[in-house]
Amino acid sequence: MADYFTLQGKQLPYQRQAIPLSQCELDPKNPRIQYMVGQRAGVVAENVLDEMIWEKDPVKALAQSILQNGGVYEAIIVQRAGDKFVVREGNCRVVACRHLSDQDSSDTHFITVPAMIFDDELTEEDLAILLADMHVASKIRWDAYEQAKHVSDLFNIYGKTYDWLANHLRLSKSKIKELLWAHQATTDYLKHFPSPENVRKFSIFHEVMKKKDLRERFTNEPIFKQRFHKWLEDKRIFDSKQVRDLPAILANPQATAALDKNGFEDALKVLIQADPTLESDLFAAIK
Repeated sequence: MADYFTLQGKQLPYQRQAIPLSQCELDPKNPRIQYMVGQRAGVVAENVLDEMIWEKDPVKALAQSILQNGGVYEAIIVQRAGDKFVVREGNCRVVACRHLSDQDSSDTHFITVPAMIFDDELTEEDLAILLADMHVASKIRWDAYEQAKHVSDLFNIYGKTYDWLANHLRLSKSKIKELLWAHQATTDYLKHFPSPENVRKFSIFHEVMKKKDLRERFTNEPIFKQRFHKWLEDKRIFDSKQVRDLPAILANPQATAALDKNGFEDALKVLIQADPTLESDLFAAIK
């Protein structure tokens, strides 16, 4: 007997069942590895998808948690594909269980996983909204870049408005705009510097978009944008917290020159020489 899941005003039938791990297929559209998949031409093999996911440190930590719990308790979401099940949500749990099973083939706790099984009624838009509920609006959140990518998809692909996003994701409109701007800025940067590790620089772009003056310069001055990209690529700036001091650095020609030449720390030294109170939180508070 089927259960029903209500989404976007419609009821989607599904079945609850424990399914064999051997019948699970990873989803190449998985938001957590979509950027890396996109860098590879053609179809990405199952073992490569597995490796991409397993390389993420949180997945190894998840495996330890599953080991301690004696298996997976929260159901994954799958869609039937012949005699296989495509994992639409829960790819990390599946990969973690695979590796636990490989480590001890005699342990039967990891050969099946609980699942909510959908057929064709679950559309890509339905899935996008469901994943947003689970990993943007809830406590079990994806990394910041993955969240922003998902918000961007909802806005640009599925036509969700600012009002819809704000109400559904429980985020302010200003926060949504920051995420969209930062995702676009990160996407532009990755076109020029496509190394997968550069995805982590999303937090730096997000900090830029929080500051109106920096955001306007970054958006309206192509030369400044190129200069900022170079600071990142040359590791002159490497932490989002450093962006908070960037307006002060840019207002001081000597500090800006030091940033261009040697990086943030030397630029900050120039500012401290000009105003020693910056070096001490106590003196800054007194000032």
